[in-house]
Amino acid sequence: MASILAIERFVPPYRYDQTEVVPWVREWLNEGEAAAAARLLPVYESAGVRSRGSVVPIEEVFHPRDFQGQNDRYAGIARAAGVDVARRALAAAGLLPSDIGFVVSVSCTGFMIPALDAYVADALGMGPRLARLPITESGCAGGVVGLARARDFLAAHPDRAALVIAMEFASLTFQRGDRSATNVVSSAIFGDGGAAVVLVGADHPRARHAKARVTAAESVFFPGTTHLMGFHLRNSGLHIILDKALAPFVRREVARGVDSFLAGQGRERADITRWVMHPGGRRIIEVMAEKLGLEAKDLAPTEKVLSEHGNMSSVTVLFVLDQILRCERPRSGERGLLGAFGPGFGAEFALVEFA
Repeated sequence: MASILAIERFVPPYRYDQTEVVPWVREWLNEGEAAAAARLLPVYESAGVRSRGSVVPIEEVFHPRDFQGQNDRYAGIARAAGVDVARRALAAAGLLPSDIGFVVSVSCTGFMIPALDAYVADALGMGPRLARLPITESGCAGGVVGLARARDFLAAHPDRAALVIAMEFASLTFQRGDRSATNVVSSAIFGDGGAAVVLVGADHPRARHAKARVTAAESVFFPGTTHLMGFHLRNSGLHIILDKALAPFVRREVARGVDSFLAGQGRERADITRWVMHPGGRRIIEVMAEKLGLEAKDLAPTEKVLSEHGNMSSVTVLFVLDQILRCERPRSGERGLLGAFGPGFGAEFALVEFA
């Protein structure tokens, strides 16, 4: 068991309503096939995203540098934002950096070696007894993966503390030369953001101050599905993969995956009162509502995060959990299910009990 003490957000300095983005997209599309704008622009109205954050101004998004320049921007911004959000999360948790025994960094929108966790640990003075785990290819599922791995560490070291940091900057992966429907859909739903979560083990003195406890976690791998989601790494950078079979696959598997995970914990859907689901997009939210038999209120936090921030990949589910903790104030003993799908193709689930 791992107790969550604090969640803090990194919200980028630039914010744009979808109505502000559309003219830029129209101009970009009109540089290619003349009919592309008329055919593809409606996706911006149906994406379920009202506004999003960006770590760079919109003119820079649509006139990106080369891959090295984009990745350098990613690394510099991630280091500064990671240190800031980690420092705030530790302060909110009432812990010092030296109290942390395990730090996980999660991201799929840029590359750093050493990874972000090392830079945060160095800047804040963590260690010397410090285990680090960078998670770089889990995509949208990465936030749940990070919490699960922190739980594993704290189960083995119940007197220790852990930090999970997720940073995703989709704006720096935009491909100006790719006017495919996939890239347009991606540019309509993805946004930038970051989050930090501080957790402690059951024997830690701060455990009694928990906001929620991660009581179980499970990963599911679906063979033969590597084509459904991911990135192609090309000379110009990261090119998004969103196969048209993705939503039908989620439709077919989500209920079975959720029910199987809950059954393994001696639970069923009726035991869950808070649904902390990753909003892959409006269509995925509709699929989850239909197949899991959820009401509008059950997915309201998921829809709100998508509307206000877009799909921030690994970060998004952490924003949804934070939204529930801050604004809905669950009663002690209520149970929540965290769920997200990611490249592989796979599903990640975690069970939380609110304190």
